[in-house]
Amino acid sequence: RTSLNLSVRKLREETDLSYYKVVLTTNLNGTLVEGIYSDGMIYYPWGWRVSGEVTDVGPWDCAEKTPEECCETIQLDVPEMDDQGNYIACFVEEPVGGTHNPELEDRAIGVADSGGKIIRAPIYH
Repeated sequence: RTSLNLSVRKLREETDLSYYKVVLTTNLNGTLVEGIYSDGMIYYPWGWRVSGEVTDVGPWDCAEKTPEECCETIQLDVPEMDDQGNYIACFVEEPVGGTHNPELEDRAIGVADSGGKIIRAPIYH
């Protein structure tokens, strides 16, 4: 192959519209939560602001839990609406090679900052 399509993924920032979503990385089948370190732990990178007060939330142990079970655990732990009118929610992400995120022979995935600059070396998959 002499060319690849570069799929650019923007690094999450607290100012993103989807800031209130916790990312649940799953196993390849999408059936169990693995987390970013494959230990079942799920982390939220920012504080949760309610009535002007910022509270750290998480991490949550979701080992051997389905995405739905993990999200319910998180939402029960953080029941308050934040100062922007959002409740904590979940975004399920299967790794490359998963049922809903297949490997593509012509794709490389790179991560960019808010200015569009690639900040992590693209990975072919």
